[in-house]
Amino acid sequence: MKNFWQQLPKPIFGLAPMDGVTDEPTRQIQCLIAKPGVMYTEFISVEGFVKNPKVFDRKTFFQENERPIVVQLFGYTPKCFFETILQLSEKNFDGIDINMGCPATSVVKKGGGGELIGNYLLSEKIINHSLKAIEKTKKKIPLSIKTRIGKEKPITKQWVSFLCNFPLAEITIHGRLLKQGRKGNVNWEETKIASDIIKQQRSDLIILGNGGIKDLKEAKQKVKECNLDGILIGQAALGNPWIFKESYQPTKEEIIKTIILHCHKVNDFYPKDEFVRVLKHLSWYPKGFPGCVNLKIKLLACKSLEQVINVIQNFEK
Repeated sequence: MKNFWQQLPKPIFGLAPMDGVTDEPTRQIQCLIAKPGVMYTEFISVEGFVKNPKVFDRKTFFQENERPIVVQLFGYTPKCFFETILQLSEKNFDGIDINMGCPATSVVKKGGGGELIGNYLLSEKIINHSLKAIEKTKKKIPLSIKTRIGKEKPITKQWVSFLCNFPLAEITIHGRLLKQGRKGNVNWEETKIASDIIKQQRSDLIILGNGGIKDLKEAKQKVKECNLDGILIGQAALGNPWIFKESYQPTKEEIIKTIILHCHKVNDFYPKDEFVRVLKHLSWYPKGFPGCVNLKIKLLACKSLEQVINVIQNFEK
């Protein structure tokens, strides 16, 4: 039986997982405006989840219109991956993804995220524990990995060849080194090397590229140049859910309408004292129209839905 990755129309253009960004309200906005081929949850710490699963109820919540939806896990303890997957399987995500590329210091210093690159022994234990957990659930949930080309220097050939040894369904390659974080040039030549290895060793394995993509046109270009099955778009989607519509420029009215709708969704989903979660989005949305900078400044001072609506009403006068 084919997994969902193999059934997706190609090329696949998905919304990359971003912690503190791709939460339930954001994914709902994305579905309403331009639904991508696949979406992910925010990052879930397996060590944190094992200690207190209830803390992650909102991070692991999704609605049917978001499918296919993949839950992304990070951590450094194989047994915690096993226990977390056993519990999360009850939520019926379409896929499970292991983060082996996150550059956040808080993650890397403990041995998780991008620190797993080149750590073949621990990575093998984590992948095998994850596969055993999936097997125990009897749900045949596809396992995927999001990673990078290396830490200090590219080790694409060795690293990707190693990952091909496991029955993974999909691999996403972020074409930057771990030391670059989210800045600097993306090495698409190394992404192409990864794709060539995967196509040669595992023709059934889906390979996506990621990093620095500005729009859908560029995404399509990289798919062709690097022989990829698709692209995950991350930072370029911040405040721009229209990015999955090719060559589309939203009007001022559309942007303002989306700001209000996003604020409503955050207000409905989180406790009132957590409304400030939307502020980062309010810093991203206003752009490309007269007065957008002034509007942004006023929106960032808001602490409630009512204040946002008041600022918008005064702006439109």
